[in-house]
Amino acid sequence: MPTGRDPFEVVVEIVTAVSRAPDRLEERVDAIIDILLLELTATVGLLVRADLARLHVQVVGRMMRPGATRSLTAQVRDQLSDPLLGPMARGDLRPTTAQRAYGVRAWELSKARAGCLISFGVEQVAALPVHGQSDVVAFLVGRAGQDFTDEDLALLRAVQPVVTGLGVLLRLPGTTASQPARDAADSGLTDREAQVLELLAHGYKAAVIGRLAGCSTRTVHRHLGHIYDKLGVSDRLSAVNQAHLLGMIAIEAADIPSEDPQHHLPQLAHNHSPG
Repeated sequence: MPTGRDPFEVVVEIVTAVSRAPDRLEERVDAIIDILLLELTATVGLLVRADLARLHVQVVGRMMRPGATRSLTAQVRDQLSDPLLGPMARGDLRPTTAQRAYGVRAWELSKARAGCLISFGVEQVAALPVHGQSDVVAFLVGRAGQDFTDEDLALLRAVQPVVTGLGVLLRLPGTTASQPARDAADSGLTDREAQVLELLAHGYKAAVIGRLAGCSTRTVHRHLGHIYDKLGVSDRLSAVNQAHLLGMIAIEAADIPSEDPQHHLPQLAHNHSPG
């Protein structure tokens, strides 16, 4: 962290960056990550969300390499009870580092550290928890070389309340008030909109959704607009996140499927009439 950097200035910078970012969850998450990387002299940053009840893991951040989603989510899933993520599941939201959580020697020998080196070329990780217990949400930043300092952790503690508050505004999974599970009809979605939402959650693009649903791409976009309005969101990822939070879908995180409509064709739970 730059010497003498006022945490209040960093907080203002984070809020400003998020407000100026495009109105997409990924872009606004990356705006927060970019500032954390700069302030902590880190090179890698991600937002990790783990729904412990469903063992569903989601990773957000532009630094995800194409095709790396499956391996990284599997790695995070294996670490849900480790010394870094495990305390968050028990409600301990204090910012810390992997080396502090594991202990120096245990971290050096851990599979988690080896995974970080292989995937991102970093050996030190700092965690900024946003939400804990059954729905863990945390920003993770990494760098090579020495562990993050006490001053770095002091900065994370200073910005944590604001980042947590932004998480609520951005509808980050886990930060919104818990709501009972409900089906698509409870949100006012038609059968066709529910079908489009399920296909969207599997990662299909509009053209493929149209082929699978038997309608034009233009009609798919019209359905998406209705879905966004009814779920109170403005982009695809937020729609899937919100639907998952509401218990409308429960889909394991996976790589984007092939453009071939017959490849990994999801089994839909509804019978839909043409539309």
